[in-house]
Amino acid sequence: MKAKILTNDPSLIVMFRLGSIEGKLVTETDEAYEDFKASLKDNDLAVLILTKTVESWIEEDVRTHRLSEGAPLIVVIDG
Repeated sequence: MKAKILTNDPSLIVMFRLGSIEGKLVTETDEAYEDFKASLKDNDLAVLILTKTVESWIEEDVRTHRLSEGAPLIVVIDG
């Protein structure tokens, strides 16, 4: 099982990589949506970390996933 972060902040990518957590830098809504959907299909992903900015771009999709009670666990952090 692994974790991944989707963020618009390059410094968070570096910080999480130091902890062996894969990161993806997203800069726009469409890119965030595509990476979010691709992440949900990854069967080895246990935790998907989103920054508040990225979560605000895809808020409805995050809410729908959380209501489905499926994996991965979605965690939203400041950033």
